[in-house]
This record gives sequence, C-alpha cells and structure tokens, in this order.
Amino acid sequence: MHRNLISIVPAPLGTFCVAAGLIVGVGAVQPARGGQQSPTSHAGLPELPSGAIRLVNHARHGNRLAMCGEEPGPPLEQSGRLIPRTRVWVDDGIETRLVGTAPGTCDPVWSPDGARVTVVAPNGLWVLSADLSLTTHLIDTRNSAAPGDESVHRTLSSPQWAPDGSRLAFLVNSGATSWVEAVDARTGHVIHTSDPETYEFDWGADSQSLHFGPRVVRLP
Repeated sequence: MHRNLISIVPAPLGTFCVAAGLIVGVGAVQPARGGQQSPTSHAGLPELPSGAIRLVNHARHGNRLAMCGEEPGPPLEQSGRLIPRTRVWVDDGIETRLVGTAPGTCDPVWSPDGARVTVVAPNGLWVLSADLSLTTHLIDTRNSAAPGDESVHRTLSSPQWAPDGSRLAFLVNSGATSWVEAVDARTGHVIHTSDPETYEFDWGADSQSLHFGPRVVRLP
C-alpha cells in the first residue's frame, strides 16, 4: 500500500493556523523520551521514512508514530556547533507526513492524550495537533530570555509533557551549561527555571512538581 508524503509548513510565531498539505511523493512507514516503542521491523525499530538514512528517535501513541530521522548531507552549523541534519515525520497508519520545520528538528513526543505532538527545532519548540493541521511555535529561542549570560545561543532538547498535558518541560543548553525550563503548554509562559548544571529531570505524577534526582521542586 502506498502512502502519501505531505509536507506540513508551521504557522508564524505564536499563532495557530490550518496548514495546507502538499503531496510531494510516496512515503513509507522511529522512541523519544516518553515515547512508546513501536512494532519491530529491524532490531526492534520501525521502518525508516522515505528520505531518511538513520533513525535518531521515535515516539508512538496508539496508531500514530512520530519519527526523527537523519537526512543525507553535511551536518548543520548552529551557534558554532555542528548538529545532525534531522527531520520529523508523522505516520497515522495511512500516510506519512513530513513536518515542515527547519532541518535539525528532532525529539518528537506525544501529549498524554495523543492529541498533540511536540518537536524541538533549531529555532525552538513547536507543538502540533496530531493530524498536523494546527501548529504553534511555542518557544522561540531566537527571542527568549534565560538566566544571566547563558541566554545567548540556547538549544532545546528532551521535552517531556506533564502527565495531565497542561505543561511541558525541556532541557536548555547554552554550550556552557544546561538547565531545565517548565512552561505552560498552551501559552509558552515560563513557570520554572532550574539552577544551572541541571541535566536530568522527570515530572511528578501530580503534574505540579519536577523531580531532579532526590530533590523535588513544587511548581506554582
């Protein structure tokens, strides 16, 4: 069975829009942290989407699969660092669609109810509806403040949804240090910024706390 591969172009900063799908070819039907492993095709991994040469991570919710794969070509330079030329594809069991954020997009994670998927791009964090018809640029790293001098050249990674889907948290890296930010999943308003030199975290089951190893921080 052939599947249409559709490029989804994200909306302008801070807005929601219905994206017009453009059929550009035939796709095929990989987990990020918080994602569920999908059925195996090779050594426990899903099939690579058309155009990808390597699976980086993937996440599954029900019959929907979000995959980050590396494309052919040289690495990308971002803030003086080289990053893989990655993209994200979403497969709903019928067709595979390419998310139209910039090369370097990765780390897809589904919301707990499966209604939204978030990805990290070179210019920040995007949240998309499950069918990719609605997009928002929730966090724009080109225009964001951060603690002290570390606000320059930040990159995001490892997003995690709160169990109730109301908040998102992710790692921020400046090249010099790393910290965690938690934001409102609808508005992007920053709820909490951790101390520098923080590299791991988990949500509490109440969606109101973050766990940094044995230390627990209650959020407002």
